[in-house]
Amino acid sequence: MKRLQRCIRAISILVLCAFVFTASWFGWTVQKQSGRWIATSYNTRLSAARKNTLIGNIYDREGMTLASTDSEGNRVYNDDSRTRRAVSQTVGDTLSMSGTGVETFHAATLLGLSRGSLLDTVMNPSASTQGNSIRLTISAELCRYINKQFPEGYNGAVSIINYKTGEILGMVSMPYYDPEKVLNRSEDADASGSGYLNRNTQGQYAPGSIFKIVTLASVLEYLPGAQYASYECNGIWTYEGGQVTCAGNKAHGTMTLEEAFAQSCNVTFAKLAYELGAERLASTAKAFGFNDTFRFQDLILYDSSMDTRMPTIGDLAWTGVGQGKTLVSPLHMAMIAGTVANGGIMASPKLIADVITPSGNKALRVPDSPYGRAMQAGASDIIGGYMRTTVKNGTAHNADISGYTVCGKTGSAQVADNSDIETNAWFTGFVYDNEHPYAIAVVIEEGGSGSNLATRLAKKVLEKAIELGL
Repeated sequence: MKRLQRCIRAISILVLCAFVFTASWFGWTVQKQSGRWIATSYNTRLSAARKNTLIGNIYDREGMTLASTDSEGNRVYNDDSRTRRAVSQTVGDTLSMSGTGVETFHAATLLGLSRGSLLDTVMNPSASTQGNSIRLTISAELCRYINKQFPEGYNGAVSIINYKTGEILGMVSMPYYDPEKVLNRSEDADASGSGYLNRNTQGQYAPGSIFKIVTLASVLEYLPGAQYASYECNGIWTYEGGQVTCAGNKAHGTMTLEEAFAQSCNVTFAKLAYELGAERLASTAKAFGFNDTFRFQDLILYDSSMDTRMPTIGDLAWTGVGQGKTLVSPLHMAMIAGTVANGGIMASPKLIADVITPSGNKALRVPDSPYGRAMQAGASDIIGGYMRTTVKNGTAHNADISGYTVCGKTGSAQVADNSDIETNAWFTGFVYDNEHPYAIAVVIEEGGSGSNLATRLAKKVLEKAIELGL
C-alpha cells in the first residue's frame, strides 16, 4: 500500500511539473513568438479580424507613411513608386505575398489583437475595430537611395544597422515588387516571384572571404602568438585530396597575419583553419550565431549554418575561407561586422521603433536583450584594426570615406563548380564613429570581385546614412 502511495505521489509531481512547464512555455510563446503563430495562414480568426478592423498604419523612423487604410477600408501604400518598391519586402502586403513582412509578421499588432488580456489576444481577434500603428526603425529615404544606387541588372541585398542598438536603418532586397499592384492584381512581382523574397533575412549565401572575420576571431582565441607569426603564400596549398588557391593563384609571399587578412589570402586562412581544427572553429562560429535558431520579436531571420563535423582536410580548409557548406544571411553578416565595432557584443536586430495605440499613446514594448558576447573586447579591437587596414591598404580600399574611419572585409563567394558563373560579391564592415555607428553588409549576386561593385555600393550607402544623420 505504501509503495502504491509513493507511486501515486511521484506521478502527481510529474504531472504538476509537466503542467507548470507547459504553462510557462505557453506564456513565453505568447510574449515572444506570438507574431509567428497568430499571423500563420492557418489562423482563420486573423482573416476574420481583417474584415472587421481598420488596420493600423506603418511609418518609417521619420514618420513617413508607408502603409495606411483609406476611408473605404482599402489598404494603400506610399505614393512614390520607388519608395514603395524599396521597402516592399520589409513592409509586406495584406495578401502575405511577402510572408515575412511587417503586414504579416506583425498582423496581430496592426489589427489590435495585442491589446487587452491574453484571452482576448488568443480567442477574440475581432474585439477591436481600430488597430495599432507601427513606426519602423528604417529610413525610407535611405532605402529609396539604396534601391536607386543598386547596380542595374543585378539581384542582391543591402542591410545597414546601428551596431550599438541593433536598429535596422535600411534593408533593401533586389528584385523588389509593388504591393499596390499586387493588391490590385495588375502586376506580379516578377516572372519567378523572387521579388517577394527578402534576401536580407531569408537569403542564405556562401559568405566567401568575409567569413575570415570569424576564422580570425577563432585564431586569436585559440592560437596564442599567431598574430606575431609570419606566413608564406605561393598561391596554392596542396593537401592530401585537394588544394586551396588564392584568387588568380596569386602568390602573396611572406606576410603578417594582418597582411594576410587585408589581402584576403586563402592559403593562410585555410592552413589556420586546419591548425584550429573543426571543434574550435565551430565553437567560435556558434558564438557568432551560426547553427543557432534565431528567435527575435521584431522580424523573422533565417538561421545561418555551417558544417560542424568537417571530416576532411578539405572541408575544414574551405570552411575557414568561407566556402564549403557555410551559409549566412546579409542581415546576420551586418550583425557580425557590428559585433567587431561594438567591443565583441552582438546586438539583436530591431525593426520596430514604436507601437502607437488608436488613442495616440505608445504601447510598452520589452526589447530583445543583446544577442550575446561573441568575443572579448581585445580581440574585437585587433580584428577592427585589421579591417581598417583592409580598407586603407587592402581589398576593400573602394569603401574608404574621407574624414571617417571605415573598416571592412570583402568576399567573392563561389556559388557553383561551374567557373563560367561569376562569384557573388560581398562587402561587410562598419564606420567606427560614436555619432554614426553603422554596420553594413552588401551582397550582389554574380557580382564578381567583392572589391568592386559591392564595396563601391557600401561606400555610397554609408555616406548617405552619415548625411542623413540616422
